[in-house]
Amino acid sequence: MKPGRTTPSTFTLLPLTASHGLMHIMAVALPALSLLVKEEFHLTNTAVGMLSFAFAAAIGLGSIPAGLLSDRVEGLRLIRFGFLSTALLSALLLLSRDFLAVTLVFIAMGFFLSFYHPSALSHIARSFKARLGKTYGVHETGASIGLAITPLIAGFISYYYEWRFVYLFLAVPALFIAFLLFRKRRGGNFKVERTKQNTDANSHVHTLKAFLREMIRTSSIRRVYLTEGLFGFVIGGALTFIPIFLNEAKGLSPEFAVVITSVFTAGGALGKLVGGHLADFVGEQKVMAIGFFLVAPLFFIVPFLPLFWAILALALAGLIFPAVLPAIISTISKEIELSKTGVAFGLLMLAGFGFGSISRPLMGVVSDSFGISTVFYPIVIVTLAGGLLNCTKTFRKRF
Repeated sequence: MKPGRTTPSTFTLLPLTASHGLMHIMAVALPALSLLVKEEFHLTNTAVGMLSFAFAAAIGLGSIPAGLLSDRVEGLRLIRFGFLSTALLSALLLLSRDFLAVTLVFIAMGFFLSFYHPSALSHIARSFKARLGKTYGVHETGASIGLAITPLIAGFISYYYEWRFVYLFLAVPALFIAFLLFRKRRGGNFKVERTKQNTDANSHVHTLKAFLREMIRTSSIRRVYLTEGLFGFVIGGALTFIPIFLNEAKGLSPEFAVVITSVFTAGGALGKLVGGHLADFVGEQKVMAIGFFLVAPLFFIVPFLPLFWAILALALAGLIFPAVLPAIISTISKEIELSKTGVAFGLLMLAGFGFGSISRPLMGVVSDSFGISTVFYPIVIVTLAGGLLNCTKTFRKRF
């Protein structure tokens, strides 16, 4: 056990898991609605990808200052501020009627959503002693449940109202979460572990530089950050272009294509629970390698299958691939000392959302140039690369 790790706080894993779900609903609603945004503004797939790129890049870049702040400021305060700001921007979205204004609102929204992950993940790292794989697996089920229901929420609301009302609807639970965290904080149950390092006004700069040097020197840390980037690439691109694929290649209506996308996200909670348990028993690197390798053939065959079997293949991929994530997060928690967990998780989110943001315009260009079905081929290449990255040690031992 690392020095300074405390027993679980009275702010239990359950409320954090629920907050995690809401964060991902708000982050994934835009990719789920990409087809409807495309129709309103008469966009190409490349332009849709650029909008999603801007949104995801804001989440990734915002994770750096959020991570630095979470090592110095109470993380729950940052989460509360992020949800409040996002709720206000959701209302502002109703007034945005041109594509540039919509893009600017989503960039701002992405920045405030970035406050969640570094604060919550570092809070868990400081609060739980052992079996971090299982703990992060439970926390990640919130994200998976959020991902699973987002297409259903988006499809149902947009069927009766325009797509902007999806975010207005989500502003209500965001305000509730902010109020809940305010009540918890007033109870005095949450304290940030303070040291000379995180109370110094300039320490965040030194912490970032020191951590970057450590990441460059340590191969295991470099590998897990690259793995997170490849994971984000696959998830970001898939969530954005699966509804467009189902509409253009399989002939589903826009609203129904959005709803059917939930088959890809529905099994993630189970996958993450299994992945967290396996990470504790067989090792994080094996879980990462297996997860990447298993989904590559599933994505490869989707364009060749009739609708029912294509949906089944996407459902299996959505069940298996999320098992990788708790293994990634558990590795970071074990490798990084507690005083640097905020910046470590901030950089992890930058890797995930950064690579995820790049995948959107890249896959948009591919689909505009070669057809919508070809968007799965960059995903296949990246999943194979992720599998090879995490089994190189095994190959070196055998050969």
